[in-house]
Amino acid sequence: MLDVRKLITLRAIAAEGSIAAAGRVLRYTRSAVSQQLTALENETGTALVDRTGNHVTLTPAGRMLVEHVERILVELRSAEASLPSAVAGLTGLLRVGVPFHEGPRIMSRALTEVRRRFAEMEIRLAAVTDEEGADAVSRDQLDMVIVSRYGVAQAPAAPGLREWVLGNDPLRLCVPAGHPLANSRSCTMAQLRDESWIVCPDSTLGRLTMSLCITAGFQPKVTATVNDIGTAIGLAGVGWGITIAPELTPVGTEAKLVRLPIDGVDTLRHNVVIVRDGEHLSPRIAAVIAAVRAVSALPPEAGQGA
Repeated sequence: MLDVRKLITLRAIAAEGSIAAAGRVLRYTRSAVSQQLTALENETGTALVDRTGNHVTLTPAGRMLVEHVERILVELRSAEASLPSAVAGLTGLLRVGVPFHEGPRIMSRALTEVRRRFAEMEIRLAAVTDEEGADAVSRDQLDMVIVSRYGVAQAPAAPGLREWVLGNDPLRLCVPAGHPLANSRSCTMAQLRDESWIVCPDSTLGRLTMSLCITAGFQPKVTATVNDIGTAIGLAGVGWGITIAPELTPVGTEAKLVRLPIDGVDTLRHNVVIVRDGEHLSPRIAAVIAAVRAVSALPPEAGQGA
């Protein structure tokens, strides 16, 4: 019977593209990874990787085996989540990736509530971007992530992952309190032609913002490029310019900000949780999801200070 640990090593080699990189992820020496791979090839009686310098790619047999590994890991995670020790109490470490400057207020409130209810469970938060979240879970760097997805709620999940939507919120134009549009009920993109813009050019939202401007017939005058939505909103709040952000993105107390609906723009930011397939049965994961849903059901004014 094939050794699961060797199969996991092959999976890491496939994901990382080299033996050395797989070793770093698995916390093995390069020599240990090579020995595991050689032993697995001897057990299967076939070559599983093609080596080109320091880079390796899987052979057809190797790819087939990794596909089986993903299914095996799902079953193992499901079995582990069903053990009495897992069901009896919520303990251990849960590593959660959160886009701190972009996530809706409900996430910090929900995770705080889980920590309050289950004092024996350690929750460790890590900053993550929407683009890197799924990969961090797939590589076992995090147990779950909450990321944002714009427009399309569900996308094909990567092999070995499971995801679902926790909630959503609409996009809003963010202007400083003294802006001429601040007292308006809504606005159009055409009205924003001559405005100064704050954008996150390397993010999905930043690219969407640029697209909305171009579709409205103008190239935005960018006065600030930033790395996260939170910074963009903060600059808008102090009068540096305007930006587009999801309605539930937190804003600092020092910012005097008004959020306006944009006529004709009905794109939603979907808040998506991603976990490894099989681990969605874990009571720890279920506790976090239940808390998020409970907090989401509270009236909006209940979250103003979160």
